[in-house]
Amino acid sequence: MAYEKECENLINWYVYGKLPLSEIVFFITNRCNQRCVTCWQWEEDFIVSGKELPDEKWKELLIEAIEMGAHHLYIVGGGEPMVRGELVLELGEMAKKHGLFCVLHTNGTLLKKEHMDRLIQLCWDQIVVSLDGPNPGVNDFIRGHGTFDKVYRNLIYIRDHRIYNGQPIPDLGINFTITSTNYKYIPEMVELAKATGCGGIHATLVLPLSEQSKRFVLKEEEFKECLTFLKEGLALSRIYGIYSTFDSVMEEIDKKLKGEGEGFSASMESKKNSLINSFCVEPFLSLAISSDGRVGPCCMFWTDSNPSISENSLKEIWEGEFIKRLREILIRNAYSTLPPPCQSCPSQLRKRTEGIKRALLEREKSASKNILTLASRFLNRFKNEGVRGAVKRTWEYLYTLVRGI
Repeated sequence: MAYEKECENLINWYVYGKLPLSEIVFFITNRCNQRCVTCWQWEEDFIVSGKELPDEKWKELLIEAIEMGAHHLYIVGGGEPMVRGELVLELGEMAKKHGLFCVLHTNGTLLKKEHMDRLIQLCWDQIVVSLDGPNPGVNDFIRGHGTFDKVYRNLIYIRDHRIYNGQPIPDLGINFTITSTNYKYIPEMVELAKATGCGGIHATLVLPLSEQSKRFVLKEEEFKECLTFLKEGLALSRIYGIYSTFDSVMEEIDKKLKGEGEGFSASMESKKNSLINSFCVEPFLSLAISSDGRVGPCCMFWTDSNPSISENSLKEIWEGEFIKRLREILIRNAYSTLPPPCQSCPSQLRKRTEGIKRALLEREKSASKNILTLASRFLNRFKNEGVRGAVKRTWEYLYTLVRGI
């Protein structure tokens, strides 16, 4: 079943009130070697190097997260993670020794041959690079002269040298920010993904978080045009077997054109105060840590109220009032009471939430009241997990059967 581990953790919270951490997200730096014209962060000149957590602290946090149950490690920006390339690799070595699924988001320009070779040797799971156009003319206008060629060469190097054992490792992906200057090139971006051996395109609309980035937001007519290119790109990605978030971007544009809020559809809101109803499940699964030690539930939720690891342990924050209150708010799914970061969250970033909720629905629908079926499932659990495991699973099954999810 898709999202099996995430569903198990959510059911564990629902039935027992105990919630293991599923994943940890590290923003190890806000420094960057690029000055992308759509990025709002570098306008403050990244005067943060003296405030960044030291290497040893990141290693301690990773060990603590693993002890709390984390099975995914994301290293993202922020700035460009490979500014601290050696730290990325050291964290990767630690994480892979403990069997974590590892993801790196990078602009791809600082990857050296030795970096890529070590990532391949580690069987690093996924590398997602940022490209905002299918050729130098489109991409480099946004991301800087020469960036397309650097990233393209590195993608080809990994594609040609990575390990093939059923599935190629690392899996490659493209982060693509849709702007008024590149939306017509969406189908070409799919062709680029195919040519470079990428398994996915993670597309998002440019966020108008600064005067600079507002210049690149699509106008109404451009949104309408963009839908046509997104449909073409989605059809092409399905033909090639490439994962994309184009469908979620289309939903977001539809809502913008109709002037609607960002809530989920009515079919997903049939149960109040339930996991299936929750606006977002990130606070039930993950913790994100900024370069200076602030902690939030995801990459978008940063406020003055976010706790810091300088004052609390990761476990204390995970079990503390800040995250608990956020879970309570999100599970009610009342759009008017959502915190501002949630109200402005792009819908494609919540695509995983929708997938997990659908997996929970499938689990609930598969529940059976037939005694023979229950007995058969108990025996199968007994064979695979012993008495304790069988009893635990049966109790969870009966609990959710009676109360729903």
